[in-house]
Amino acid sequence: MAARRYDLPFAEDGSGRFLPWMIALMVYLAALATVAALTTRAVAQRWNAGLEGTATVEVAPTGDAAATDAAVTQALAVLRNTPGVVAAQPVPKEEIDRLLEPWLGPDAAREGLPVPRLIDVRFTKGARVDVGALTRTLVTAVPTARFDSHSVWLERLQILGDSVQLAALLIVALIAAAAGATVVFATRAGLAVHREFIELMHLIGSRDSYIARQFQNHAMSLALRGGVLGVIAGALTIGALTVISRPIQSALLPDLAIGAAAIAVLALLPLLAAGIAMLTARITVLRALKQMT
Repeated sequence: MAARRYDLPFAEDGSGRFLPWMIALMVYLAALATVAALTTRAVAQRWNAGLEGTATVEVAPTGDAAATDAAVTQALAVLRNTPGVVAAQPVPKEEIDRLLEPWLGPDAAREGLPVPRLIDVRFTKGARVDVGALTRTLVTAVPTARFDSHSVWLERLQILGDSVQLAALLIVALIAAAAGATVVFATRAGLAVHREFIELMHLIGSRDSYIARQFQNHAMSLALRGGVLGVIAGALTIGALTVISRPIQSALLPDLAIGAAAIAVLALLPLLAAGIAMLTARITVLRALKQMT
């Protein structure tokens, strides 16, 4: 496409030289926004799948270790006798220390901090458990216990995921509009530069659609080049961020690896940019030629 010959001297025209770089910048920003939205959605889905059908019981520590152990045992008895609960297991102290290490440091357990005891609760798939009644029964039996069904966390996670996706969609829409405006500006500049050639083509019988095809193919070629550059820059940036964040993913963050959907979207962005440029250039040229004739 780069070697395509045109009837109009686009090679001598500087009006469209900046277009690939502008498109590259816009595709770069669109790639970052889209991958951020897809990654957030994937993370939300993984966390939702991991927390759905589960709950956590927190038993506050007391000054007496034996009393705390007795409270945990009593809470386990209540949970295991509840219909719909398929498993209730205390979280090992080593696992709790590992979860707290990123926030309190590796020496938190040895410094005598009052760390609560946790119980992992899993419900039978599809079971309808009266969480309110279970909470009241549990607190009556173990006043130091607190039941967390993860419902608030899951709701906030869903809101966060939806908000990020909506923001990304708006950003991509604004970028597409800006790209279209840039193509309009470049096309109008090209029309002004090549006005004499266009009039000559009209004299020899060239139709408006043929002239518009010249501009649309040229704009599509430039946009495709810029789109490929933008996607390459975006992929390099995302790869660098993934490498940088890898040391802390195991501690604080989930796996941020890019999935197949994100790769497919990145591959489609240059084609989308080329399509927008082609359609915008064609409409712009046809309207301008209609006014010239």
